[in-house]
Amino acid sequence: MPTSSTFEVPRAAGTRYGPALRPFALAGMAIGVLTTFADTDLWGHVRFGLDILRDGFATGPDPYTFTQGKPFLYHEWLGGVVMAVAYRVAGPAGLGLLKAAIGALLLALVWHALRHKAFAWRWGGIAVAAWSTLPLLSTLRPQQWTAIGVVIICRILTTRSRAIWCVPVLFAMWANLHGGWMVGGLVLFVWTVVAWIQRQPERGRLLLVGAMSFVATLLNPYGVELWQYLLETMRQNRADLSEWQPIVRNGAGPVILWILGVATTVLSWVKVGRPPAAPLAALVVLGYAAANVTRLVPLFALAAVMLLSPGWPSDEPDGRTTSKSMALLAVEMVFVGITLALAFPIPLVPTCVRILDSPYAPDTRAAEALRGTRGRLVTYFDWGEYVLWHFGPALKVSIDGRRETVYTPETIAEQQAIVEGKPDGLAALGRIAPDYVWLPSEATATAGWLTANGYRMEVRTARSFIAVRQDLPPLPGRVADASSACFPGP
Repeated sequence: MPTSSTFEVPRAAGTRYGPALRPFALAGMAIGVLTTFADTDLWGHVRFGLDILRDGFATGPDPYTFTQGKPFLYHEWLGGVVMAVAYRVAGPAGLGLLKAAIGALLLALVWHALRHKAFAWRWGGIAVAAWSTLPLLSTLRPQQWTAIGVVIICRILTTRSRAIWCVPVLFAMWANLHGGWMVGGLVLFVWTVVAWIQRQPERGRLLLVGAMSFVATLLNPYGVELWQYLLETMRQNRADLSEWQPIVRNGAGPVILWILGVATTVLSWVKVGRPPAAPLAALVVLGYAAANVTRLVPLFALAAVMLLSPGWPSDEPDGRTTSKSMALLAVEMVFVGITLALAFPIPLVPTCVRILDSPYAPDTRAAEALRGTRGRLVTYFDWGEYVLWHFGPALKVSIDGRRETVYTPETIAEQQAIVEGKPDGLAALGRIAPDYVWLPSEATATAGWLTANGYRMEVRTARSFIAVRQDLPPLPGRVADASSACFPGP
């Protein structure tokens, strides 16, 4: 059995299912690149990025909240700045184009790694990568930089090239783009441990590169505080965030995508032989982590493709592609593009970053009633960044999507208890005595407490309500007749 980080198998032709894989993969790629929805954190990322461009890294009290418990540690600051630049240059269309560029770069890196492989293996791998990352590529968020980082680190480790010395530079950038650099660090750590156990010649180089990469993550505005924050985040339960929960708690979608990563591993093992110890160990660790943390599932599937593909059969070892296959690819791309354009309203230039009507998206119709207000607002954490974008800092929020980066665990638990109408939450509400309360309509216990304790209901929609303290004048704004479906909203 091979023991190195790469392995070779004889060339093999595509299976009888091969011809169907290319249009399937192209459809996944097109949907992932061309569709962009507004994640609840998008308002915050763009706002904080714009603030950094204007003021640099400000210190002192946070201007957007009245319950701050710690200095704001924006560990994704560079990702936010990139979004802010795109928004400043081209508005919402800039955000859509940025997401399209990130998605295209990610899938291009996968294509480059698989370009020599046999037809069925090549397009099967691209299909796995494209469809498994749809939950990630459907929005614009810094986590997409981690997906690119995972692809790059897996590619470097499996090719055993001189690019290994670029890994510290990768981690220096990664640490400023997104905290998911720890996933890449985990892959590198497992790879290094296996190299030492097997006494591989490159074990010393891997150890040195790993140490340099770890130190390189200190090249951020917060220094060692970044490590402390990420370690604290890993220890927290986050039971109220679905993407941090096991896949079995989030429906069939995450389970299917996780199975896709496992199936890729099993199929590769059965068809081309047992993978080397290093990639297999890394996939076992990532697969276990993804089963317990839903947001890691796309990264696990990507890693399965990138770590196993060096051993897949190759039809074109020199990397050349015939004009016939290129022509067929062009025809299929046009066909898939036309089909998607007819089936979905996907503009070629994505001028609208759509706000989905989901339980987590802000109720933009009700929010318009808050326009022109000042004071303190108790709200749901998924809606806080929408408020700070449109109404802050005049209207300060009790919680927002930054959570652990600004608020203490006690404050987070207290704010969740307010939404759920628990006794400790209602006691906190009485102590805070906010000027306004904007919560989901499901918070019926809290709504009842408010009407019985000096608040009047001024706005009720199917999705939310806004309560105003009795001593305050009526809301100066009004409920929107039709809420905007595009970021940043009305």
